[in-house]
Amino acid sequence: MIHETSLRASQRRLARADRVLDAAMRLLGQEGVEALTLQRVAREVGLVPAALYRYFPSKDALLAALQRRTISALHARLAAHLAAVDASTTRREPGARALVALLSLPGFLSTTSRALPEEMRLVMTLLGDPAPLLSDDAAARAAPLLGALLSEVGALFDRATSAGALDAGDARRRTIVLWASLQGTLSLSKLGRLDPGLGDVDALGLLAVATLLRGWGAEPAAVARATRALTAPR
Repeated sequence: MIHETSLRASQRRLARADRVLDAAMRLLGQEGVEALTLQRVAREVGLVPAALYRYFPSKDALLAALQRRTISALHARLAAHLAAVDASTTRREPGARALVALLSLPGFLSTTSRALPEEMRLVMTLLGDPAPLLSDDAAARAAPLLGALLSEVGALFDRATSAGALDAGDARRRTIVLWASLQGTLSLSKLGRLDPGLGDVDALGLLAVATLLRGWGAEPAAVARATRALTAPR
């Protein structure tokens, strides 16, 4: 009986913490990081600030929890996406399969940004904003999760290099350069108001990745074949 009571209390606590994080994410999406305060979040979920402090003692702790949850969700989506791409390219050579997977990333990020706009905005802000939004300690706790997420892409670079589809190079650095390029193209979607062609972030992202791959040693013909494979019937 005591165990069951403790379990129910723990479940209620986790559910309430999730509600707090959901409310915080909505506020982030609507008004940005600057507007996020514990007082505002407490009002959103019907708690007094003192009660909220039992879950998240500071804004930094709240942001850190949001970051960890968001990175974990993105990692799960990315792993599922790459598994699907891999399953659809089993008849291709290993190097070609890795190139197809790398070239699929712009579409993945674009789709994810539409499905999870607040989450993507948070990750882009945390990684792209030069102002530190988290303390060093809070950022360090999220580092293993972020490293695991980025390692999915790094593994693709390693596979492509091992198969001879790319020249030798630092997979981690290439992953960061690729992420920076795609984050940049995603931020340009508003250009579509001026010129529809310039606002096609999927096309811009695909061009960016194809250019990077050729610069890292991929044969232009191999990049072209891998690009066509993305739209080929499966």
